[in-house]
Amino acid sequence: MSGGSGADPRWPRAAARLHAALERAPAERDAFLAASCPDDPALRAEVASLLAAHEGTGALDRLAVAVRPLVDGLRPPAPELEGRTVGAYVVGARIGGGGMGVVHRAHDVRLDRTVAVKFLQPHLGADPVAAERFALEARTVAALEHPNICTVHEVGATDDGALYLVMPLYEGETLQARLARGPLPTREAAAVAVQMLRGLAKAHARGVVHRDVKPSNVLLTPDGVVKLLDFGVAKLADVTLTGAQGPIGTLAYMSPEAAMGEPVDHRADLWSLGAVLYEMLAGRRPYASGAALAAASAQGRAPEPEPLTRARGDVPAALDRLKSEAKRS
Repeated sequence: MSGGSGADPRWPRAAARLHAALERAPAERDAFLAASCPDDPALRAEVASLLAAHEGTGALDRLAVAVRPLVDGLRPPAPELEGRTVGAYVVGARIGGGGMGVVHRAHDVRLDRTVAVKFLQPHLGADPVAAERFALEARTVAALEHPNICTVHEVGATDDGALYLVMPLYEGETLQARLARGPLPTREAAAVAVQMLRGLAKAHARGVVHRDVKPSNVLLTPDGVVKLLDFGVAKLADVTLTGAQGPIGTLAYMSPEAAMGEPVDHRADLWSLGAVLYEMLAGRRPYASGAALAAASAQGRAPEPEPLTRARGDVPAALDRLKSEAKRS
């Protein structure tokens, strides 16, 4: 690749892979690149070199130089959000964020209430067709009205074209944050999984597939209610960034089909939920680095994780049989 600003069509794909790789643990990045760039060794080598620069001494300085053409060629710098008025919302302090966007507290001046506004990464709104598809799916999710699905008040775009979602400002923590303190008690893990299943069942009945079920997209509220977050965002990323070029999501929670970048349906969500349930009980992901899953996916099969009954003694044997039942469904 050259250092020009947008002349090479691989730049957007390299930017997407670099961004997605940096969202993963270092041990998972090689497997991610192998799965997401199977037929483009030059692209894989370019992203690997950027990752190497990121990990070395003086990483921030060198990475800034290395990715400058990517940033300059794709989008302008993100504007400061705090203090802006977006539609009927006065944007306050940042309260979270990740690979897909950043979340701010905001004040709804029409209804005099505090809400959360998630601003999606600028590249996710660069394609007008993809943005419209996302808006349609967001409206579908907003119509689901299920207690285990995060409510969407509004979807819109800022004057400079950034997509945003307006949601209630729920109290609580993500399942990812909870798992950082260790595995859940068996009954608690089962209760979380059941509520996740109820939310997914409602969405699947309406033809909506989440595509990125993982602990950071599961909110645990203080009153015990589980909320699924970020419906449709992974689909938007898949349309605008990679299409059929590779997987979107977190490799450790992805079905073999998703890991290979193939079309998925509701069964991919159930696979991911199973991986989340395993982590809730075992205290670790079923595929520690994601490398085994990526390699096996390339051959059309998936490795067997260690039985849960070996991971901890209080897990009912029936839970180990769930994966066999799922394979027959």
